[in-house]
Amino acid sequence: MSAIKLRVRQRILSAIALLAFTLVPALAAPPLADLAGGLNIDKEAISVSGISSGAFMAHQFHIVHSEHIMGAGVIAGGPYYCARGSMLDAVTKCSKFVDLTCEKLMALISSDASGCGATDRTPQNETEVEQVAQESFNEARRQNSLSNIKNDKVYLFSGRHDAIVPHGVMDAVYALYTDSDKLGLKEENVEYNRDFPARHTQVRDSFNRPEGEVVGNCALPPEPPPPTDRNSFIDDCQEVARAAMQEGGCVCSADSRAECPPSESKELCEDVEDVDLAGAILKHIYGKEALASEREKTDEDDVLVFDQRRIFEHFFPTGWRVRAQNASMAKGGYLFVPESCREGKKCKLHVAFHGCLQGGKTDQRPGHSGNLFSKFAGYNEWAAANDIVVLYPQVEGRQVSPPMNPQGCWDWWGQSYTHEGYHTKHGIQIRAVAKMINELVGEPILDVKAD
Repeated sequence: MSAIKLRVRQRILSAIALLAFTLVPALAAPPLADLAGGLNIDKEAISVSGISSGAFMAHQFHIVHSEHIMGAGVIAGGPYYCARGSMLDAVTKCSKFVDLTCEKLMALISSDASGCGATDRTPQNETEVEQVAQESFNEARRQNSLSNIKNDKVYLFSGRHDAIVPHGVMDAVYALYTDSDKLGLKEENVEYNRDFPARHTQVRDSFNRPEGEVVGNCALPPEPPPPTDRNSFIDDCQEVARAAMQEGGCVCSADSRAECPPSESKELCEDVEDVDLAGAILKHIYGKEALASEREKTDEDDVLVFDQRRIFEHFFPTGWRVRAQNASMAKGGYLFVPESCREGKKCKLHVAFHGCLQGGKTDQRPGHSGNLFSKFAGYNEWAAANDIVVLYPQVEGRQVSPPMNPQGCWDWWGQSYTHEGYHTKHGIQIRAVAKMINELVGEPILDVKAD
């Protein structure tokens, strides 16, 4: 064999070996049950949260499984059954997706976007908010027993500059949870932050922040948002918070409240803490006194991947791979397990739902792989310090139908996606996550409906 042919052959073999090495981790991802072995999950300390479509899902999941979910965080989401099984309602009544798309298109062809806004049906006043909340409550009461929800803890967040899910939609979530003729949670059990100057994003601070453009800088209008393909919707807003504090005549920090006038200290400094949404959510749900005040540094390699689609074998013994794909479920899900939990300590469980465009393998940095939200949304640092296992279930975009889900959103409308029961215990995504929780707990505490 000539030297040239030998070199070509060696290069081909090296390429094959490299490809095999790249594929093995994905092919070898274990089922969730393997990662759950030895865990001791506190069945009374299971909570959920999410952003955007993940916030819709976290809220749906809380309503559906309120007997076992003791708290929820909703970041820029909407009320239960808001879309009523209609894709049109989802993008005009429960969000402003249609008008935002219109404005982007008009910007390409004309400076006049006056025709946009005609399809905005999101709640604009107190009466409309009340109507949407009442519709949600009627459906929630029809589908579920809600007797266990009154003592739950709920944290709501709507950024002041959120142009995708406006305040009116989140106001309906607040009304649904707090109105005495609806879910009637105690006022102190629901915290609603709607004043922080952020856009539609998972707000976090600079702790454990990676270098580069993985986490943004919370740029606000009139600065344009970054291109969608570079926007992780995770932003470091610490500087924005400090600027807001200065405007209020007070510079605060989490560990130095003495700099603030006593009359303003509590309110302003709590806004600073809210820069870190994951921490704000977990502290509200579990109680500040129950959590360590300091976080622990974590490594992105601490996030474990599991074969998420194998969950569907429970529902569909044959054809489970296809059914999982048709539900937009990604092959890999992610799990963060603190060392203390791996050693058998009794631990809490939090389920964090990503938003649209945030699911699947989003970490495209050279030498990295996996999901950015599961690494950098801010939950893991608090989890490591407070014995909290964090589950990151994943959906991803599908460019072919079914389903109609090009942006990788969790199902909160049903039509042309999973099915009309998307918001119930029969919802295929809700069933999948419920089964994941049961796997981690080690017993079927959540009711997982079979076909």
